[in-house]
Amino acid sequence: MRFPVRTSFAHRMTILALLASSVSSATLMGAFLEFDSVTTHRQLENRLSTLANIVGQNSAAALLFDDRAAAMEVLGALEAERSVVSACLYGSSGRLFAGYQRGAATENCPTQFARGATATRGFVTMSRQVERGGDAAGTLVLNADLHEIAERWRQMLEITGLLLLGALAVGGIAGSLLQRKISQPVQALAAAMHEVTERHNFGARVAAEGNDEIARLGGGFNTMLAELEKRAAEKTAFEAQLKHQALNDDLTGLPNRRLLADRLTHALDVARRRGHEVALLYIDLDGFKLVNDSLGHAIGDQLLRQVAERLRARVRSSDTLARLGGDEFAVVVSGENAREQGSVAALALLTMLAPAFRVEEHEITIGASIGMSVFPENGTTPMELLQQADGAMYAAKRMGKNRLMAFSEELGASIRERLNLETELRHAIARGEIRAYYQPEFDVATGRLVRFEALARWIHPTLGFVSPGKFIPIAEETGLISALGHQMMEMACREAVEWQAIAGRAVQVAVNVSSLQLMRESFVAEVAETLRKTGLDPHLLRIELTESVTVNGAARVGTAMSELAELGVSLAIDDFGTGYSCLSYLPRLPFDALKIDRSFVSEMGVRPEVDAMVHSLVSLAHNLRMKVIAEGVETEEQMALITEIGCNEVQGYLLGKPTSDPRVCVAAAVGSDRCSSGELRRR
Repeated sequence: MRFPVRTSFAHRMTILALLASSVSSATLMGAFLEFDSVTTHRQLENRLSTLANIVGQNSAAALLFDDRAAAMEVLGALEAERSVVSACLYGSSGRLFAGYQRGAATENCPTQFARGATATRGFVTMSRQVERGGDAAGTLVLNADLHEIAERWRQMLEITGLLLLGALAVGGIAGSLLQRKISQPVQALAAAMHEVTERHNFGARVAAEGNDEIARLGGGFNTMLAELEKRAAEKTAFEAQLKHQALNDDLTGLPNRRLLADRLTHALDVARRRGHEVALLYIDLDGFKLVNDSLGHAIGDQLLRQVAERLRARVRSSDTLARLGGDEFAVVVSGENAREQGSVAALALLTMLAPAFRVEEHEITIGASIGMSVFPENGTTPMELLQQADGAMYAAKRMGKNRLMAFSEELGASIRERLNLETELRHAIARGEIRAYYQPEFDVATGRLVRFEALARWIHPTLGFVSPGKFIPIAEETGLISALGHQMMEMACREAVEWQAIAGRAVQVAVNVSSLQLMRESFVAEVAETLRKTGLDPHLLRIELTESVTVNGAARVGTAMSELAELGVSLAIDDFGTGYSCLSYLPRLPFDALKIDRSFVSEMGVRPEVDAMVHSLVSLAHNLRMKVIAEGVETEEQMALITEIGCNEVQGYLLGKPTSDPRVCVAAAVGSDRCSSGELRRR
């Protein structure tokens, strides 16, 4: 890196050295010349004073005896003194007695001595009184010129000039050497800085030899560059790590959703140019939540890593396997016949996942539900393909799980209907459009009304009556069940407070609770707050749970149920026998009642094996000190059978349909200890 000569530091340093040397030399020589001039003048004056004394003594006799020739002889002796140009000897009267003059250019002696006369410019004058025996005989005046001094000055000036030239030469050489010593390392530093700033080359270094300040500056600069190089390397590595983390899943190392979108976009661009297809597989593991809830997230993470390894082993290198989050994965398959290749790959993946996984001491078996969408038939953008594959995956789960479901127009219509229903459900919950209907339950022995079961009913302004079988699963899948369940419980508790005054005795209210609600850490506190807010006695609230609640997170379920029982809330198993029945949990959980599903009641008296099963369930429940409630009783024959078997309570259309105003049934039951069947059927 070169700088312009006129602005270079080296040029300025040389000029500064020359200027410094010339100024110092001139100052020194000027001081020397001044000192020499003063000294020479003093020496000349001293010599003249001495000569005046000697000549005055020698000429005293001549003045006394008026011997002019003798006086001229004495004055003529001054010929040997080159500096003396004239000598004037005056008598006692002040008149010129004798005189000496070196050359014609010299002024003559004045004929009369004048005291106080000033010396002529360029001359030095010395006067002495001539005495003889203590008496004044006359006056001697010596005049000397400054020729010798001028000659000396000329010589000194020549010497000074030579010395000044020598000083300038020395200063120039010294400046050049100095600027080389300083400017060259500075130029090297500037070049290294240029490499760093312009080319980002932190590997640049400068030569640092010696132990002086310049060397230490170079060494410090090299140290700084080494540190910057280290930090740049760390920054590059950190940025690479951040980029990898931004595009890859931390747990499995697979591409994440963002990188999947980029690769899917690229695959679609290539497919458009070549006229190929692109198949997108959307994979969701079946039963993974149960693993997380029962064995913990650490085991779940290890299981996900093993699942990723199995999937990676089956996917082609030309395809993209990604983890979308949680237990969801995706595969992008490209080719001329991607639909067929995607189907083959999906079935192969299901086969790969079939063998049990070994995680620590646990042996875990899981499956997967896979949805597939195909470009260009099902969509032309990554978002469309992802949405359709996701919808197909949920359809695979609803059809029994562990299978492949390809997106189709019919499936798309069903998904759109479901999405529309989900949107409407959100609005309905926000506006409080879902109301509670109440179906009575009676004591079999006395026929008395014992409780109402609160049932969610949705009558849409345009869709009409929407079956709970449609909107309850949607609420559970979307997480809306918590808000809906909270609304239902608060409405039911408020209504139950009102009908207590009419009944004159305790009439419970039963509220169905989803497993998703019960698994929430704050659920028990929410129930307690609802009871406090509505003023309902906790013993008048019964919470009904399905058997699946006990399978999903048994530890959390047991804790929550114990806390509810401590509040005074009673608990019942709803639809027993239709889910994942496991008799081992019944003695460990604080259930108060067991409800036999209507599917068993409807076949009683028709199939003997069903009669035997129901009889066994009743005996089991009674042995565990649990009451038995029969659901779906619609005929007198069914009523007689459940009475004979020993059911404690009954519910069904035979005795009462769900009603939006349970107070009518309460009022009817006050006088007869029994609701009017006809009245209930009309409602």
